Amino acid sequence: MSTKISDESHNIVIIGAGSAGLATSYFLTERNIAHVVLERGLVGNTWDVERWDGFHLVNPNWAVRLPGFYYSGTEPDGYLSKIETVDYLQNYAKHFGAPVRTGVDIANLERVGHRYLLTSSSGERHRARCVVVATGAFGVPKIPNYATSLSRSISQIHSADYKNPASLAQGGVLVVGSGQSGAQIAEELYEAGKTVWLSVGNAGRRPRRYRGRDSSWWNYTMGSFDKTIENVESIDDARYGASSHTSGAKGGHDIYLREMAKNGVTLVGPVTGGEGCSLSLRTDLVEILQGVDEHPLNWMRNVDEYVKKNGIQVPPDDTVAPPDIQDWPKGESPDSLNLVESGIKTIVWSTGFKYDFDWIKLPITGDHNYPNQHRGVTDYPGLYFMGLQWMYGSKSAQFIGVGEDAEYVASHVAGLFA
Repeated sequence: MSTKISDESHNIVIIGAGSAGLATSYFLTERNIAHVVLERGLVGNTWDVERWDGFHLVNPNWAVRLPGFYYSGTEPDGYLSKIETVDYLQNYAKHFGAPVRTGVDIANLERVGHRYLLTSSSGERHRARCVVVATGAFGVPKIPNYATSLSRSISQIHSADYKNPASLAQGGVLVVGSGQSGAQIAEELYEAGKTVWLSVGNAGRRPRRYRGRDSSWWNYTMGSFDKTIENVESIDDARYGASSHTSGAKGGHDIYLREMAKNGVTLVGPVTGGEGCSLSLRTDLVEILQGVDEHPLNWMRNVDEYVKKNGIQVPPDDTVAPPDIQDWPKGESPDSLNLVESGIKTIVWSTGFKYDFDWIKLPITGDHNYPNQHRGVTDYPGLYFMGLQWMYGSKSAQFIGVGEDAEYVASHVAGLFA
């Protein structure tokens, strides 16, 4: 007995019910423009599936500002946990009655005549005049090719699949990458009693607080969130570079790599290759750590200049790294690491993400497979993107600013139906 495949027609389809898709839906709903939001999982799926159990946002709650639904709880200076973030998104969808259809995984998008044809992994077809692709800021996990040459006795996962210390095999853990996720995961593992190695990258350290304020407050006040692609030195660094590490867990705190080393974490240089049970390493760990430490110093100097220029009354410098950690780690940086001899049973690749839009059957991407667009608008009539990292500015993928791009895209969409 054959099963009939559904074939539906819509004016507008939004793919993805995360912050970007929902914010776009909000402005279309405000304009009474009919549309549907197709989500492969549940609302907020990426935050739920691709974040570890102990995850917290690194921007404070006051910066959680989706259009028409700002954070209104009792802890504006706190940091939402993973569960609270998902709850916030699901409550947002309910708040304005977002027309979300869950469990629809779009596997193919193509242009047929003057309309778009979307085909789900189960064979459903959705035809639309307009499509907004809001599938997430970071794409799919990126793991180096040489990982497949490593011994099968070593368990390997990406940070997007890491859940908690108990979920890993017994034995030591190597975390590769010291951006926001890698540094936080390494800290969580060693605090849980794991023996941890951390392969350090070039991501800087971000002070949690400085001169009486959260660093996010300073960035917001000084206009860092308002930077656009037109006023950054390198858009590639902005879009694809690792984010500076800090933490929103435990009420928010600084992460010092040298302090982690003093407490027992073994820091090594970046991994450059591997085969069997051995990884090759860069030996410039000392120089890398100097750069990591210089990053917050430069940032604090900028704050001090801003304070002086604007006559702001603030407390004196209250953010200084503990003086007894400056000589850590001790010894030379090795050029290789034998996983078996070191007792390492698991590698957590905190090596970022790559964009995968191969399911869109149009020549829509450029360098790094990043979509060709301007503030979400493409050269294809009726095809838009939302929520990409630095799509238009530094806050394009953040709760504090995604709504601005959403309003722009929704206005452009509305023009098609005027």
